[in-house]
Amino acid sequence: MKKIFLLLCVVLLVGCAVVVEERESVLVAEPVFIGEAAPTPETTPTPEATPAPVDASLATDTPPDDALYEAVEYLLSQMTVEEKIGQLFMLRLPWQSLYVNAGTLALFEAIPMGGVIIFGDNVASREQLTALTSDLQELSRLPLLIAIDEEGGRVSRAGRLFADGVTPSAYEIGAALYPSVAAFETGLLIGRELVQLGFNMNFAPVADIWSNPANEVIGRRAFGRDAEVVVPLVEAFTLGLHEGGVMAVAKHFPGHGDTYEDSHYALAVFHGDWTRWQMLEGMPFASGINAGVYGVMMGHIATPEITGDYLPATLSNFWHMTLRDMGFDGLIITDALEMRALTDHFTCGQIATMAFLAGADILLMPHREQQAFDAMLQAFEDGIFTEARLDESVRRILRLSF
Repeated sequence: MKKIFLLLCVVLLVGCAVVVEERESVLVAEPVFIGEAAPTPETTPTPEATPAPVDASLATDTPPDDALYEAVEYLLSQMTVEEKIGQLFMLRLPWQSLYVNAGTLALFEAIPMGGVIIFGDNVASREQLTALTSDLQELSRLPLLIAIDEEGGRVSRAGRLFADGVTPSAYEIGAALYPSVAAFETGLLIGRELVQLGFNMNFAPVADIWSNPANEVIGRRAFGRDAEVVVPLVEAFTLGLHEGGVMAVAKHFPGHGDTYEDSHYALAVFHGDWTRWQMLEGMPFASGINAGVYGVMMGHIATPEITGDYLPATLSNFWHMTLRDMGFDGLIITDALEMRALTDHFTCGQIATMAFLAGADILLMPHREQQAFDAMLQAFEDGIFTEARLDESVRRILRLSF
């Protein structure tokens, strides 16, 4: 790993500076209308777009004189297919692992993963957690994305270690006297704390609108019950996290706030049509994209009134392409692939392969990680996807990892 890192540093030092480009991205000041009728699953919508500045390091068509581009391309040329497929996986550690142990070593040996997600059972103290994240980086041949769900409120994995304890829930932020200020400052605080603990990615903000009062899986994790409240706070929280030094990941696309089902236990269903989605559920995600989120998490949510089927968005090329057409060129990350919304209907290998074929870059927490990894290898060997498609996702991952 040290040799690779030193090589990257040399290339970066001798190369040119990153060129700041512009990309097309959806405005969020007003509802975005995409055609007169709802698209069919075969017709990917094309949102109206207006140029907006964006971090060029996320682009995949970076000019050849970009030093980071050259370094990543060199690494890609040196990696085996097994290493590339491993980069797609973000896995959780063995239960209650507080340090790198035999189980952790075995996991890294079996799958050369590109990322790790930390949960509350991996957290005991600041010293312990900092040592764990540092040791995980040392263990990996390539820099890891180390992620956590630190939303504040009831979804807080490490917040009890913060100087002032767990931060307020998103809904409390939305009810504050100056909510945009509160959202930015909370994101900034969380970002700074997580960086000190060794994290570089946070699965927040929640960009769902809590429009269904009976929805318990989202509830107060959302900033509010309508788009007017949620849209600006997704942007402010994202900017705060980035100012604090961690990458924000908006979730759960295309929107989990109006469902009745909890996708941990069953397939969630959004019953709205395309126009409703554009005017409400899609707006906070467009706001996050405009704010520069580095990742968007796909939810296990079916949209039968839009796509005409009950395929969850995680496995739907339609929704992955919709996200790209909105101007997003960062990482598309699945929600946890171990959830019953998926495992009740497909095998672990099918889930991983289908999500990747749909357009996902990172496969988060498959139920049986070895089975999922082996299925991806077999799919490549069978010609189900090409190395060029694999490189497309690994390129995005490496650019953010470094």
